[in-house]
Amino acid sequence: YINRAIIYPLRMNSNSHRVPLLVTASACIVTILNGYIQSFHLVKVHKLTPLTLPPSSWINLQSWLGILVFVVGMTINITADGVLRNLRRQRNSDGGNNQKTYYIPQHPLFTYISCPNFFGEILEWFGFAIASKFSLPAMAFFIYTSSNLVPRAIAHHEWYKQKFKDYPLERKWAVIPFVV
Repeated sequence: YINRAIIYPLRMNSNSHRVPLLVTASACIVTILNGYIQSFHLVKVHKLTPLTLPPSSWINLQSWLGILVFVVGMTINITADGVLRNLRRQRNSDGGNNQKTYYIPQHPLFTYISCPNFFGEILEWFGFAIASKFSLPAMAFFIYTSSNLVPRAIAHHEWYKQKFKDYPLERKWAVIPFVV
């Protein structure tokens, strides 16, 4: 949440399109509610045990595995967002007359999928679900995030293929490598 709500907007290009206030307010409300539900469940309902090193049980190992998956997803998400953000900067710095110029993202994360930023976010929430012992709120938000981002990724993938005749042939999947 800190990356998506604070860091990402501060790193956005100032020439990016403006987000309507209603959309921003709605996102804030959903984020606050989800944070409250996740926290309440983990602290009051599920009562997670403290993590120890080395993992002393399967439950502890599961939490550490979930944290690892979360961190990998977050790294993919932040890196892919940076690649896309730099494409926008490139567009604005190549002396154009303020017209939109689109570029094909070129980075190892984009080798097989069109939307590694969405893939990373899905991985983050899957990692959180693992770490929370597949709690109902965590699984619900993982499913919600996936059902929101997978169709968006498919639409992005189709747009790229239509917009660019030289779109990389090995980039066959939208969001999850070798799946969709």
